[in-house]
Amino acid sequence: MREPFGGWERGLSPASINNFRQNSPELVVDDARRMLGLDPEQCATLRQILLARGINKWLKARRDIIRLKHDVKGQIKVLLADYQRWNPAHKAMLKALMFWRERLRAICRQPRWVEWPRLRTASKCDGRFVVKSKGASGA
Repeated sequence: MREPFGGWERGLSPASINNFRQNSPELVVDDARRMLGLDPEQCATLRQILLARGINKWLKARRDIIRLKHDVKGQIKVLLADYQRWNPAHKAMLKALMFWRERLRAICRQPRWVEWPRLRTASKCDGRFVVKSKGASGA
C-alpha cells in the first residue's frame, strides 16, 4: 500500500532519496498539491512552470537515456552471440559499444541527491553543486 504522502512523512535524506518515485512532472504537482495545499488552478500553473523551465524535457531525456543504455546493452549481446575474436571489425565494434555503455551507465547511476546553488550563476556549472551518495549523512 502506498504511503499517504508518498514517503515524505519519513523525511528526505541521501539514504532515503531512492525510495521516492521519479520521472514524472505530475509527481511534483501531486506533492505540491498535498504538501502546500494547492488548488487545481495553482496546480495548472505549476505544470506550466515545469514545462516552461524545461523540467518535462529533461525527465523525458532521462527516460530516453535509460532506453538508449538498454539498446546498447542489447547490441552488445547480439554482437557477442556471433563474436569472432580474430575479426577486427567485431573487436572495434565491441570496444565502441562498451565505451558508450560505460558512459551511459555512469550518467544513469549518478546519485539523485544534487543540491543546486541558489545563485543565478548555477547555469554556468562553476563547481558549486553538492552531490551526496546514499552513504552520506544528510538533511
